[in-house]
Amino acid sequence: MPRETVPATKVLALDTSTRSGSLALLEGEKLVAELGLLSSDNHAERLLGGIDYLLSGAGWRLEQCGLIAVGIGPGSFTGIRIGVSTALGLAQTVGCPLSAVSGLDALAHAIATLVEGLAPRGLSPPIGIVMDASRGQVYHCEYRVRAGRLRKARKPSLQSPGELGAGFGGRRLVLAGDGAARYSQELGISRSGVRRLIPFDLFLAAAIGRLALARKRSWLDGEYLKAEPLYIRPPDAIAKLGSKRGSAG
Repeated sequence: MPRETVPATKVLALDTSTRSGSLALLEGEKLVAELGLLSSDNHAERLLGGIDYLLSGAGWRLEQCGLIAVGIGPGSFTGIRIGVSTALGLAQTVGCPLSAVSGLDALAHAIATLVEGLAPRGLSPPIGIVMDASRGQVYHCEYRVRAGRLRKARKPSLQSPGELGAGFGGRRLVLAGDGAARYSQELGISRSGVRRLIPFDLFLAAAIGRLALARKRSWLDGEYLKAEPLYIRPPDAIAKLGSKRGSAG
């Protein structure tokens, strides 16, 4: 008998953690539709309207989605909170798994195959994902690719571009992210130097969806993941409260 073909999982992915927010529909690894969001569209009602528009254009119903993926940051506190709560509500309504994915991890996963091909014998350089955190700072996380597997080499951090560049020393790295593009001089990026900038997509939803799908293959049926935001920088209200307590002491 011919082997029965298993339909590819339909994925709805959303990311509202950065100024370049986005929505994406994927069928397996294939990108079906994508929609960019203005930062002002992170309001919950506008976000739901964008999701309806994307689903309608693709001829999909929300109930057909077998996985919902959401970006958990780092990035805008308000954007992350709205994105996570919206994704959680949709997943509970449909009764499908929810996957929470860091934008840092998603971008690293998206370029890992390209980076692995840059060096012989699997000795590919470390990947540094650098995202603009505004206020003259960047979010950074470092990864390594070994035998086709992506591993986190350092914990995510919040630094100034100058501090991060100095910390790199003379090490060879490939860098990606809007922070790397904006602060290329401070990070020592050049075409012929030890640090190179890899092309990347500002819209992260598709990358978030693909990484979520890769992780889903190891889950048990019906398993849900906790969507815990990855802020790195404390929300402004907490930071201001801490500074007031410090000055009062």
